[in-house]
Amino acid sequence: MKILNLVEQFSEEAKSVLAALGEVDYRSVRQEELAAAVAPYEALFVRLGLQYDKTVIDAAPNLKYIATATTGLNHIDVAYAESKGIKVISLRGENQFLDTITSTAELAFGLLIDLARYTPWAYDSIRRYEMKMDDFRGTSLFGKTLGIVGMGRLGKIIAAGAAGWRMNVVFTDPNVPQEKFPQYTKVSMDELLGQSDFVSLHVHLLPETAGLLGESAIGKMKKGALLVNTSRGELVDEAAVLRALENGHLGGYATDVLTRELDFTKKFENHPLVEYAKKSHNCIMVPHTGGLTHESRRDTDVFIATKLAAAVRG
Repeated sequence: MKILNLVEQFSEEAKSVLAALGEVDYRSVRQEELAAAVAPYEALFVRLGLQYDKTVIDAAPNLKYIATATTGLNHIDVAYAESKGIKVISLRGENQFLDTITSTAELAFGLLIDLARYTPWAYDSIRRYEMKMDDFRGTSLFGKTLGIVGMGRLGKIIAAGAAGWRMNVVFTDPNVPQEKFPQYTKVSMDELLGQSDFVSLHVHLLPETAGLLGESAIGKMKKGALLVNTSRGELVDEAAVLRALENGHLGGYATDVLTRELDFTKKFENHPLVEYAKKSHNCIMVPHTGGLTHESRRDTDVFIATKLAAAVRG
């Protein structure tokens, strides 16, 4: 079998798993090079940052497998791949394994605290040899209400962390009954937005969740609330977020995902949220690093490589 691996810094442990399947090529390509690159291969091990669409899939006539170490699949045209008899292998639904991967939840809670305590800007101040403590008087977590949108794998980790800080936790999720988490309170989306001092998003990007936090929903949030998004950029209307930050209705926004982030580097100098963040003390953005710890990358690479091997061997 010929395998093309497009994952940068792929773990050595996972490389040995793929090597047992056949010939493996490791390459870094740009989107415009992708269709030509995939042509001779039977399996692709892919990463975020590239789109595996109809054009790319049609360019690989022998393709049988696409493997991705992600739960989100919006970078792959899954329906078209499956219509061509191609098996898409991912982390989606692998709950027992995913319960051991906590890195995105860790980042989400870290961003929440950084936003509440002005950590990045306080650090910048120290680097300027300033000691202006009162310029960075933040918000305590104790007694505040955290609203969790999506009480799945990551949501429940966030909830447990919040409980440790003695916060009140409310959640909304149509697929999770109240009795599953009796220690927290299930509410409607509108109730969550109106009650929460902090809101954290933990849902997949689906047609029904795109634009979930738009102008109307943000308007229902408690004035001064902080919003954290480590799911997908398209869950929020970034223009509405920017307006709410500028007019003071939204107290802060922290994210590691952006809408159309594949185009981000091409239009970096014109990104409105980036330009706002440069001059503000309430907007934090990092480059989709939620899953990027040494441990999480190693473990997910090995898991998906092993899953691909099992599929190939039947």
